[in-house]
Amino acid sequence: MKKTLETKPQLIQISAAWNSREGAPLGRNHYVELEIKKTKTNGASTKLSPVQKPCDKMTEALVMDGGKRGQVVKVCTDPTCRVHHPNTPSPQQVERVRAEERKRIEKEKLAITTRHRILATILQRVSAPLKKADLLTVSDYLIGHLSYSQVPTLAKRHKVEAKNDSASAQELLVKQVGTYDDAELCKLLLEISLLDSAYQRDTASRDDVLMDAAKRYRVDSEKLQKTVAKELATKREKKTNKPKARKTPA
Repeated sequence: MKKTLETKPQLIQISAAWNSREGAPLGRNHYVELEIKKTKTNGASTKLSPVQKPCDKMTEALVMDGGKRGQVVKVCTDPTCRVHHPNTPSPQQVERVRAEERKRIEKEKLAITTRHRILATILQRVSAPLKKADLLTVSDYLIGHLSYSQVPTLAKRHKVEAKNDSASAQELLVKQVGTYDDAELCKLLLEISLLDSAYQRDTASRDDVLMDAAKRYRVDSEKLQKTVAKELATKREKKTNKPKARKTPA
């Protein structure tokens, strides 16, 4: 190899390894080894692969290691070569794509920032109590984000029944809620917020928002519990004492 380099000092030194360190032979990620084939002269059309085609930047290189150690081969070391890197975008294409991406990001940032500013301005102008249109906005949003288990529960409480050939329960709820007045909408918002707590079976939870609301509204929970217990006992008693229907003789 020393003699070859002395004879052809212009030869590029390449390595069979993928990466190359500074000052070392070029790694495979920096060149494409070519296998130039001449086109047939008998008129037969042969489709050549990129590595079989020459290019303007093609040059000779000396393999310094690996199975071809000491051999002189044809290589292309130009990363922008359109023959051997046909899918590699040109610097102009890269810059154009980057410019378009910058414009897209700036446009998106402008839109998002503007909407954030609009929200902040709206909140500055909100006064209590909320207007009906605002209550409807909140109600529609909450109904649209109900969990799978909450939808039938709330629909049943508001006597909304979705049929197979009609709109969904959520759509019917939104339609019905649109007829509510301010007071009913306020009740609905609190109802949705307390729905999970009201239907939970585990009443030993430390964070019982239903009981907290009951205290705020001065609801006597113990008195209600006694009333419910009495009603259930009465129903059981009626069911137990209900006379059985007599069978008529054949």
